[in-house]
Amino acid sequence: MRTIGELQDSLDADLAWRRSELHSYLVSVRRSSTDSVTQRSLCRAGVPLLYAHWEGYAKHSLSAYIHFVGRRRLTYRELHPGFVALGIEAEADAQVGISATRKMIWRTHALLTRDSDRASIPWRKGVDTQSNLNSSRCFELFALVGLDASPIQLKSRLIDYELLRVRNEIAHGQYLSVDSAAYEELHQEVLSILAFVRNTISTAAENGAYRRSATPGSPDPADLPT
Repeated sequence: MRTIGELQDSLDADLAWRRSELHSYLVSVRRSSTDSVTQRSLCRAGVPLLYAHWEGYAKHSLSAYIHFVGRRRLTYRELHPGFVALGIEAEADAQVGISATRKMIWRTHALLTRDSDRASIPWRKGVDTQSNLNSSRCFELFALVGLDASPIQLKSRLIDYELLRVRNEIAHGQYLSVDSAAYEELHQEVLSILAFVRNTISTAAENGAYRRSATPGSPDPADLPT
């Protein structure tokens, strides 16, 4: 994941198959008899599928972005504070056999003295969505890598209740009625959120938003032709 093009290809390819699968499922819902047992069953089963693609794409995209930034080979001084935190925390975790107090001192010393060191961002690990990607966790992950999630903050209730809560209750065997109109609306909302994730990360990469002093619209020197 060395270039912006490679990052965007990864974002687009992962989004494409998810859109295709969700569209095929929606077609099945539409073709089923209105208000039939089959349609209601498809709608109920479709909510966990929508949630799976929401969590899966968010995890893939944010992990791909961290991978991309990690391969920039930048110093801590050059990076957005969130990426500095990722790197320092990963290195602190690798300090085995020392007490919590000494690890705290090590972390502070690193922050004070290692500005010019090349950042050690744990891009192979990816992000942890904790298998329950609610709006709060989503916004925290966005903030960690310097991305603005405010455009979807109004979607918090949809993510937490109409998607995650319903998914959990259905997955645990509870009966919830989901009609075709509600399912189709949720389908469209999830697709719009996935598109937001894709576009936000792509724009951040293009603008070099992962840099501490990035100027909007300015390309990363690493992507300029030599």
